[in-house]
Amino acid sequence: MKIRPIIEGPCVIVPAAPVMDKLSDAGGTRLKVLLYILANTEFQADVAAEALNITEKSFNHAIEYWVKAGAIACEGFEVKATQKKSGDRKAEGDGESNVTVSRPKAVARASQLPRYSSEEVADYIEKNKMGDLLAACQQYMGKMFNVAEVETVVGLLDYLKLEPEYIMLLFAHCEKMNKKSLRYVEKLAIGLFDEGILGYEELDSHLSAIEEAAAMDKPLRKLFGIGKRALVKKEKEAFENWVGVWKMPLAVIERAYEITVENTGNASVAYCNAVLERWHASGYSSIDEVNAAMEEYRHDKKSAKDSKGSFETDDFFEAALRRSYAEEGALH
Repeated sequence: MKIRPIIEGPCVIVPAAPVMDKLSDAGGTRLKVLLYILANTEFQADVAAEALNITEKSFNHAIEYWVKAGAIACEGFEVKATQKKSGDRKAEGDGESNVTVSRPKAVARASQLPRYSSEEVADYIEKNKMGDLLAACQQYMGKMFNVAEVETVVGLLDYLKLEPEYIMLLFAHCEKMNKKSLRYVEKLAIGLFDEGILGYEELDSHLSAIEEAAAMDKPLRKLFGIGKRALVKKEKEAFENWVGVWKMPLAVIERAYEITVENTGNASVAYCNAVLERWHASGYSSIDEVNAAMEEYRHDKKSAKDSKGSFETDDFFEAALRRSYAEEGALH
């Protein structure tokens, strides 16, 4: 098949290489933002977000994405290199860093979806042929929806502009987590929207990490003596990274925990995260690989001319972990 563009009037010039390289995972919102800013090279973020029917926060997430991809340069924004957050940070000295855009405080959408009349709901369902989607969502929740619950699904489609496949994945996740409230689905969807998690693949990866961490919740809580209290944000992010993103077995986490207690005297999630992050950056994913690396270090230390012939765990990790631990802050 051969396509010929119909050119009438001004054109939008798209940088081919960086855009095509990112096309498979860019998602609809990021592509929409890219086309808008290429066609309107001078813009105000709040006005552009309103024109595209997205939040200003999502608009700026997309700007960051294309700046990092090398597709655009943003004059009028302060773009600076920053260290990636836990879970995304690379090994020190690899030459790659994240970028953030200095911007006014984002004006997110409301904390809940708008309300629709019964007539509006019925009209939307008829026009958009969403029978299959509703049937799937009801199956995941294990019940027939009332009018208010159907209204929520309509809001996800109409207000947040989420794709049906995205919505079904949300409902499948809620079934796995035994969260069968439509209000929970609504809050989850709005939170993900404001985080800029808008593509199916991106959502699948994000939810998989949450589900895998949840499956390890009890042994991790027991290991760190957390009990039944709610996890703070950094603890939750750390557990999701260890289990869902870095795929660390429990035996490796337990070894990192032992090192943490030896070096700090307490069960610090932040220090343990720094240990595991270093191992992940070094490519260690099993307890055998960790033990082999530590044994190799022990052997090298004993062989060195200036070695005292002893091995201290604190010496092995001090240089690599001290700064990371300080940056993360103390978590107990």
